[in-house]
Amino acid sequence: MIVGGASWWPSSYRDLAGTLREISGSEVHIAPVTPLDWILGYLRGFGQLVFEVASTVDRALLESGAKKAVLVGHSAGGLACRVYLGGDPPYGGRRYSGHRRVECLITLGTPHTVADRDRLTPIIRVNELFPGALHEGAGLRYLSVAGSAEDGASSRRARKRYERFVADGRVAGDGVVPVESALLPGSEGLLVDGVYHNRRLGRWYGSDLETVRRWWPEELGVGGTLVGERVRSNIQRVPSSREGMNAT
Repeated sequence: MIVGGASWWPSSYRDLAGTLREISGSEVHIAPVTPLDWILGYLRGFGQLVFEVASTVDRALLESGAKKAVLVGHSAGGLACRVYLGGDPPYGGRRYSGHRRVECLITLGTPHTVADRDRLTPIIRVNELFPGALHEGAGLRYLSVAGSAEDGASSRRARKRYERFVADGRVAGDGVVPVESALLPGSEGLLVDGVYHNRRLGRWYGSDLETVRRWWPEELGVGGTLVGERVRSNIQRVPSSREGMNAT
């Protein structure tokens, strides 16, 4: 299931959904979350938005007969997915336990961390309630994908965008989110060269089959399963210091 970002309509992900159907051989659903939902979330809280994610997962599992889902969260959609996976603290008046219904969370250019605690409060709140790869040891796999297409040291535009999330924007990123912020501590992290945050900037995470194959786990291909050995050696665990990343 795809959960989109704050400025994207569900229809924007139709091509990505088609590619994921082809590569996985599975049904693909898109959460009906719109930019209007995100705007209301900033004003009233994001509880209703996360409830939409939960409802879509439940409906998809019921219709397909599957036991668990794979979530693909693009941009801020990855944060909504982390809240849905949940834990003991309630969020927006509801306690979510989505980790029981999900086998893998893949985030694409999601701003998981922010340097300045006075800015982007919703991200701070998510990290306080549901830190890092919270359910990694309970059979749920986390894969955070970071694009590296534009260096803030050579682009004033990119640097300004990156400095919403990091103190010094003279770093690599996908044109909107810096690599450092896109790698969730405790998750498996994958750095993908030449990939931008969205199609307006250039080739983005969901542009075509070739690009999607660079981050979609091989074991989730047609006939594949998460059970067994993880074969992609270019995926590494993201420590708190976010050291040791490879590029693919």
